[in-house]
Amino acid sequence: MNAVGASCSVTGASGSGSWVFASRTQLNSVSLRITDTSADGHHVAIQLQTVQGSGATHLWPLHHEYGGNGASHTWNTTATDSLGIKYAYIEAFVMEGGSVIRSCGDSSITNPYY
Repeated sequence: MNAVGASCSVTGASGSGSWVFASRTQLNSVSLRITDTSADGHHVAIQLQTVQGSGATHLWPLHHEYGGNGASHTWNTTATDSLGIKYAYIEAFVMEGGSVIRSCGDSSITNPYY
């Protein structure tokens, strides 16, 4: 299976992600990248989000970047959900503490194993 990708930008943040659908329940080679694009005093974060077979959304851990304007970070991981991964997408955030100031998301990508 080939890797698929998603990206989005909002004032202050640019996020991207890629992954390989390995089965109905597994994403391999998950790569999440967030870049802070504004000297606004806020930090940025990125999150993988998936939709289970039942339609419920699974919010994976937020990954934060605190380095300021121009700083970016990439996280490499996998994702397994025994309840299924029907769709996957990313959301990028501009944050103040634990509160979301702005966000963007990309269209969900359908798991071909569903």
